[in-house]
Amino acid sequence: MHIHHIAFFSKDISRLKDFYVALFQAQAGEMYQDERNFRSYMVRFKNKTVLELMQMPGVLARATPDHDDIHHVGLHHLAIAVESDDDVIALTKEARDLGSAVIKQPEQTGDGFFESMVTDPDGNLIEICRAPLSKQ
Repeated sequence: MHIHHIAFFSKDISRLKDFYVALFQAQAGEMYQDERNFRSYMVRFKNKTVLELMQMPGVLARATPDHDDIHHVGLHHLAIAVESDDDVIALTKEARDLGSAVIKQPEQTGDGFFESMVTDPDGNLIEICRAPLSKQ
């Protein structure tokens, strides 16, 4: 297991992508976009650490204590990569057994991940993922 990526929502992912590429000589992949108009860039640093820069209509400018929507500008989730889809399923069940909320059941995504989303004891979002085979 290893940390696969750290994800941020932004109102302008192109601006963030350009910043990380210029300042840290990171490499940006192609922009992904789905039917919800969710867009993201995976930005990879030389040490293989990845930032996922995400943008979607309706994202809040910041988290607010009276709003439980998980989509807001800033840090969104920490992604832990595992070896297989079965590992994603097993760890999601184990997290639930430990008292975690399961925010998203294990599923295949349009960008090649098989993933689930759970909370840690403080409510931080943890994505458990099997990354696309060619992009791990």
